[in-house]
Amino acid sequence: MQKKLLGIINVAFDATGRILIIYSAFAKYLRKKWEYNEEVHQLFIDFKKASDSVRREVLYKIIIEFGIHRKLVRLIKMSLTKTYSRVRVGKNVSDRFPIRNGLKQGDALSPMLFKFCFRVCH
Repeated sequence: MQKKLLGIINVAFDATGRILIIYSAFAKYLRKKWEYNEEVHQLFIDFKKASDSVRREVLYKIIIEFGIHRKLVRLIKMSLTKTYSRVRVGKNVSDRFPIRNGLKQGDALSPMLFKFCFRVCH
């Protein structure tokens, strides 16, 4: 029996970076496969962890290659540099430490920037 790849399913990201799943289309596909007793293989990617691992210097090169104006790239770079975080455990808060990789969680621009990186890997 020849195995076929369903193909790439396009998804969208909301402002928080979560995936908006097109449930009905996927459920319909699964029902058909089960109806004909065909195998189904699924792959789920943790995009939250993937967006945390984006190397910023690579991101800047990617968006330039996509034709984003250098002035806008500089503004994006300014928003991502000199970012710091702290960790809270119970009532204790750590000293701040620099964040050198990844995109800002909750930033409205982050899902779009991640999409550029994802397109290159795809």
